[in-house]
Amino acid sequence: MKYSERQVSSVRILQGTAASSGIAIGPAFVAEKISPHLGRQPVRKPVQELKRMETAFAAAKQEIEQICEKACKGIGEEESMIFQVHIMMLEDETFRQEIMDRILYDHTSAEYAVWRSGRKMYDMFSHLDSEYMRARAEDMADISRRLMRCLDQPGEPEPPAYLCTPVILCLSQAVPSEIAQTNRSEILGFITQYGSTTAHSAILARGMHKPAVLGLNDAFDELHTGAEVIVDGCNGRVILEPTAQVRCRYASLQQTGGQTEQKQKQET
Repeated sequence: MKYSERQVSSVRILQGTAASSGIAIGPAFVAEKISPHLGRQPVRKPVQELKRMETAFAAAKQEIEQICEKACKGIGEEESMIFQVHIMMLEDETFRQEIMDRILYDHTSAEYAVWRSGRKMYDMFSHLDSEYMRARAEDMADISRRLMRCLDQPGEPEPPAYLCTPVILCLSQAVPSEIAQTNRSEILGFITQYGSTTAHSAILARGMHKPAVLGLNDAFDELHTGAEVIVDGCNGRVILEPTAQVRCRYASLQQTGGQTEQKQKQET
């Protein structure tokens, strides 16, 4: 969805896609964008790269299985099935064979082979007619990043810096594993530059009952770490640096929503 910007009573409002309902108010944390390009890296001993690649595949599968187990307990069994899809994509014979062929016949590094093959699959999914299948490009990006990290830094990854305090997490491209591994108490809501309501990251945000607005596109660059923002997950709006009046109005809506939800639970 193409974003639109409006100036309402001197308050900056960015329009995206409503992906998970609710209101979140708090400081933004804009995660660092991951470089979209990796230069070709020739190697002299492809056999060693193949061994590294096999180890990375095994490590990535183990990590995804752990994320799946955690998601099943913390978010829901249905949402955790997303990561069963990741394992299937990771073990896809065409994907794996293309990576191995690039290493063996082109004498490229394992990292470059993963990046190039992952990018090819990402582009393929992105251009499919089905919106659901286009959203699978996000999953391929997630899998490729995990494989590259397993090649570069084997073992448990360092916890993200934003887990230190409650924030509204702003991601250029949300990936399901990053959403699933966030601590619920530390994440107030989500904002992304790209993405759609059919993306697995959006499904996870809804499963976590966290407000989310996706697809801000170029307007995403207006977000800055530490700046106060409001996420209106019902209308797909992000309000930058709200005035006291606007903040009070949204805080009232947030409170009313919480009371309504609590009342419904008591009635059921």
